[in-house]
Amino acid sequence: MRKVLFILILIIGSNQLMAQSIRLATYNIRGILARDVPVNMWKDRVGLVIPLIQFHDFDVFGVQEANEEQLSDLEKALPGYGIIAENKNNGLNTSAIFYKKSKFNFQKSGHFWLSATPDVEGKGWDAKHPRGCSWVELTDIKQNFKFYFFNTHFDHVGVQARKNSAKLIIEKIDQIAGNNPAAVVGDFNFDQRDENFAYIKTFNKLFDSYEVAKFKYEPNGTSNSFNITKKSDARIDHIFITKQFEALKYGVLTDNSGGKFPSDHFPVVVDVITKK
Repeated sequence: MRKVLFILILIIGSNQLMAQSIRLATYNIRGILARDVPVNMWKDRVGLVIPLIQFHDFDVFGVQEANEEQLSDLEKALPGYGIIAENKNNGLNTSAIFYKKSKFNFQKSGHFWLSATPDVEGKGWDAKHPRGCSWVELTDIKQNFKFYFFNTHFDHVGVQARKNSAKLIIEKIDQIAGNNPAAVVGDFNFDQRDENFAYIKTFNKLFDSYEVAKFKYEPNGTSNSFNITKKSDARIDHIFITKQFEALKYGVLTDNSGGKFPSDHFPVVVDVITKK
């Protein structure tokens, strides 16, 4: 009996070692805004944003609010990443995706707008700005499986826009990813107590990585307003995953330099493995 248990432990342990983890992340890096003068302009923050990404070693991550200049800075500093930025000329509404070229093979990508006409650039419903969602299909090189990664940014003003965007995201995931593994990340501009958050969960296909993670590191909510004294448990930046992924660790990364934050949002990260 002991011999059988020992063999089972070895098998389980070897499976865990073979299961290569993937570090997924979402980060609203804040665009270049005139009102951020004099201390929170991009030129004052880029030296904090890039080392943060490098140190925490994201495998696939989405950024929101990045304009063309910011994406160019990130691309130059992170040559090991491929970039999906199909709407990069759309100012603060760019939802770009970065992935490690050494770890994943690119298959295809796309973009749709959060509106009643998702194939046409423009604002949807009562949104203040045009909002969209970028996606990519990747194949893990070592494990030889494909998955989809979606990155979005919901409107911060439009109540109907957020409600309808949640419905549209679910429809599009079904159309694009089907039953394949998928992760959906972004700045949703609603927290875990919101009705739209509850609606996404009723889809019964997407699971909040915070809720299912085995280990959670959550020293604060995900929005900081550049205020070191702000304390909240509200999570408005989310990572949803499908059932094919197992969430090992979830974290809100509150890195700062002497009280100075790289962005008015904290990056959110989750380590996942694929379920056998």
